Amino acid sequence: MITMRPLRTRGVIAGASLLATASLVAACSAGVSTLHASGKSVSWAQGQAEAANGTPPTYTAAGVCGSDSATYLSELVNGGNPLQAKVLHEWSDIVPGGKQVLISGSVSTTHLGPYDLPISHPYGYDLSMDVASDPQFLAFSKQLGTPAEAADHMHVEISSGLIPHVARTSQASSTQTWDQLAAFNLQGFQPGFAMPAVGDRILIMGRWIIDCGHSNYGTELHPMSFLSWTHTQGATTVDHTYYNPYQDTEAYSTVTSVLGKVDDAGRFAGAKAFPPYLVAQVLAAVNGTIDHLSAPELVKATHTSPVPWQVCAPSGTSGSNLQVHYDIVTRPGVQVTVTPETSAPCATVSTVLGPNYRALDAQLRQCVLPWSYLSQVAQATYGTSVDLRGLIEKFVSAPSARAIVDRDPSTTCADALAGPGVTSAPSGQQIRVDAGQALPFYGVITVKLS
Repeated sequence: MITMRPLRTRGVIAGASLLATASLVAACSAGVSTLHASGKSVSWAQGQAEAANGTPPTYTAAGVCGSDSATYLSELVNGGNPLQAKVLHEWSDIVPGGKQVLISGSVSTTHLGPYDLPISHPYGYDLSMDVASDPQFLAFSKQLGTPAEAADHMHVEISSGLIPHVARTSQASSTQTWDQLAAFNLQGFQPGFAMPAVGDRILIMGRWIIDCGHSNYGTELHPMSFLSWTHTQGATTVDHTYYNPYQDTEAYSTVTSVLGKVDDAGRFAGAKAFPPYLVAQVLAAVNGTIDHLSAPELVKATHTSPVPWQVCAPSGTSGSNLQVHYDIVTRPGVQVTVTPETSAPCATVSTVLGPNYRALDAQLRQCVLPWSYLSQVAQATYGTSVDLRGLIEKFVSAPSARAIVDRDPSTTCADALAGPGVTSAPSGQQIRVDAGQALPFYGVITVKLS
């Protein structure tokens, strides 16, 4: 990111919704012997996140990013040759091919927007947070350059349009700008889903990368794929959870018809990282085969299921009746199970993107990207005025090519992901399947003793 820095019940869904009976609950909940309450309002099943993460490998900023001195696009902004750029991606996988890492902790900072690099943010501005990680996950949090966050914190991000929204009328048009789209996606969140509050207990799974756009070369979970966070309302723990189906690829292709075919690996054959893609665009302007510059980004699906987790009644509460309620929406092929514990005031949640799960293709389009807005982004990033258009125009001399570069570019954009509303205070146990919305699952779970 560019920053100006009250029933015991068991619900199971597998293509249909059903409510478990009390006798079924007694039979099912007795078998969760490997899961133990941590004393926290939300936590991973004991030892399972650590097992899924494994041991972090040895890595360096230069080995992951391509440089430990240059940052993403700084070589171009400083007048370098795009064909000689060493840093090709803003977010580089620490483990080749990508790895989903799970952490838990508490939210220490959180904010939405205001500036992000538009060409790699089709769903708009980021929600950014710093999470004070639990000790067992600290090995995955490093800053290999100038420190910018506390050593025990993990920085995490997700585009605001990938957070569950309510259904709204799109503002799409041929003249819609990316920043107008980004502002639109900062509104209309499902109630309570906009962002966790500072102090909330949180679980996160996300793509483990180094942010090569900042000189701290810090590890991040970017984007977050799964979130579950809790706060207390009186004697009730309220958990919000969702799974983000998509991630940016920082691969660019002029074949716009395939950008949103999220499980089509063949799309990447002709795609390029941005520096060489920019060279190809300039050559196309010189040859007169395009009428403006564009940066159409491919989006791909994520399929890794999080390990089970537990939501527990607030610490210090007492009673003999454990009440577990929830309202959850899923896509077909996603199995969600909520099981009350018999030995602790908690419910264990399992969410599996099964073999029949199919990611919905992303509904992408192209938005206008005014040079004036790009200049604002550059100034926010580098702290000084940058003539981006002028930097590109130095590679072209023909008036016809300059006229093409002078026109406002375009980039990929998309309306926020939306689906049926879920209640903020569920009074029953409801899991609904909706094939028309993209999120594998999202919902609210409450746990209390009475």
